Amino acid sequence: MVQRTLPTSAEDGTARDGSAIRGPVRTCVGCRQRAEATALVRIVARRGDGPPVTVVDLAKTMPGRGAWLHPQRDCLSAAVRRKAFPSALRAPGLTVEPDDLAEAIGGITEVDGLNGRNR
Repeated sequence: MVQRTLPTSAEDGTARDGSAIRGPVRTCVGCRQRAEATALVRIVARRGDGPPVTVVDLAKTMPGRGAWLHPQRDCLSAAVRRKAFPSALRAPGLTVEPDDLAEAIGGITEVDGLNGRNR
């Protein structure tokens, strides 16, 4: 069974840390921590003429499987080190450019005002 919300301390709609639950919950492929989808960045595999490559899905609406990631360098490096993207996206031969992804995620973090604090 898939759990769609964070575990609550009571039936009042708050998570164990006291924050309110407001939407779908996803797991970061880097640190394996669960968080609301609004606090994570969605990464998808774009297939073209060559091997598939990773793309940051800003609108979170691109077709296909998505891998969710905290917009932090440590989560990105953990995901690349564990080779989590090819298996999460079910795309063998996936090309992951960590510097390009870090640059895109860094821009997202500044725009959204998250400042790397979303756990």
